[in-house]
Amino acid sequence: MNSDHAVSSESEVLNALHRLGFGTTEAKVLVGLHRLGATTARDVSRVTDVTRPQVYSAVEGLEQRGLINVQQANPKQFQPVSPDETAALLQRTFEQDIEQVANHLEAVAAQRDSLDDEREDMWTLRGQEAVSERILQLIKEATSRVVFGVQNETLLTPQITQVLRECAGTDVDVLVLSSSSAVRNQFAGDDTITVMEPREHMSERHHLGRMLLVDYDTVLHSVLGDEELPGLQRETAYWSSGSGFASTFIAMIDQVIHA
Repeated sequence: MNSDHAVSSESEVLNALHRLGFGTTEAKVLVGLHRLGATTARDVSRVTDVTRPQVYSAVEGLEQRGLINVQQANPKQFQPVSPDETAALLQRTFEQDIEQVANHLEAVAAQRDSLDDEREDMWTLRGQEAVSERILQLIKEATSRVVFGVQNETLLTPQITQVLRECAGTDVDVLVLSSSSAVRNQFAGDDTITVMEPREHMSERHHLGRMLLVDYDTVLHSVLGDEELPGLQRETAYWSSGSGFASTFIAMIDQVIHA
């Protein structure tokens, strides 16, 4: 493990183990075993304030997870696997669980009779991280073109820059609109991306956050509000796909761009 990481308190570690699906007793016993090394249930009970019967019950679950070794002695000896191996096992389980959830949600979503109700609505997202994730996903779904507008260079994340370049490397036309020279300079010399400075009346909208057109049916538009944290403005985005709102907004923006 990386020795440069700050060491967490035991209560923080116990809380983390709880979030990873460990019961309170299992979490305490696991930490106690790593503190003692190869040891007996009596010693674990002594350092964890967990009763000996509860220790035996906990180590049974930990053994099933592959996190400890058991020596059939009298009394039994319990030894945790190394911290690196523990972390690897937990990460593998965590990734498998996420994949299982994602696959199931994708399957049940595919069973919906119709997406018409969803596609006709306008959706709201709040928070810069959530907006950035939605932008990334929409860009990845583009098949013909992407128009991305941003005035504040802090809203052009490295991930968005990367996915725009990856998208432009395919058959998708990518246009970046910005009145910020710092934003435009990030794409200087990139022949696969067209960069334009918007017309004056577009760049004067100080509360404009980010604007995204994908193909000819999907639009996202965000606005900035008061600071959520020092130096971090609150961002709210509205997006729609395949709706009358999206078609009207896209036609309006296209008219301004090509005027």
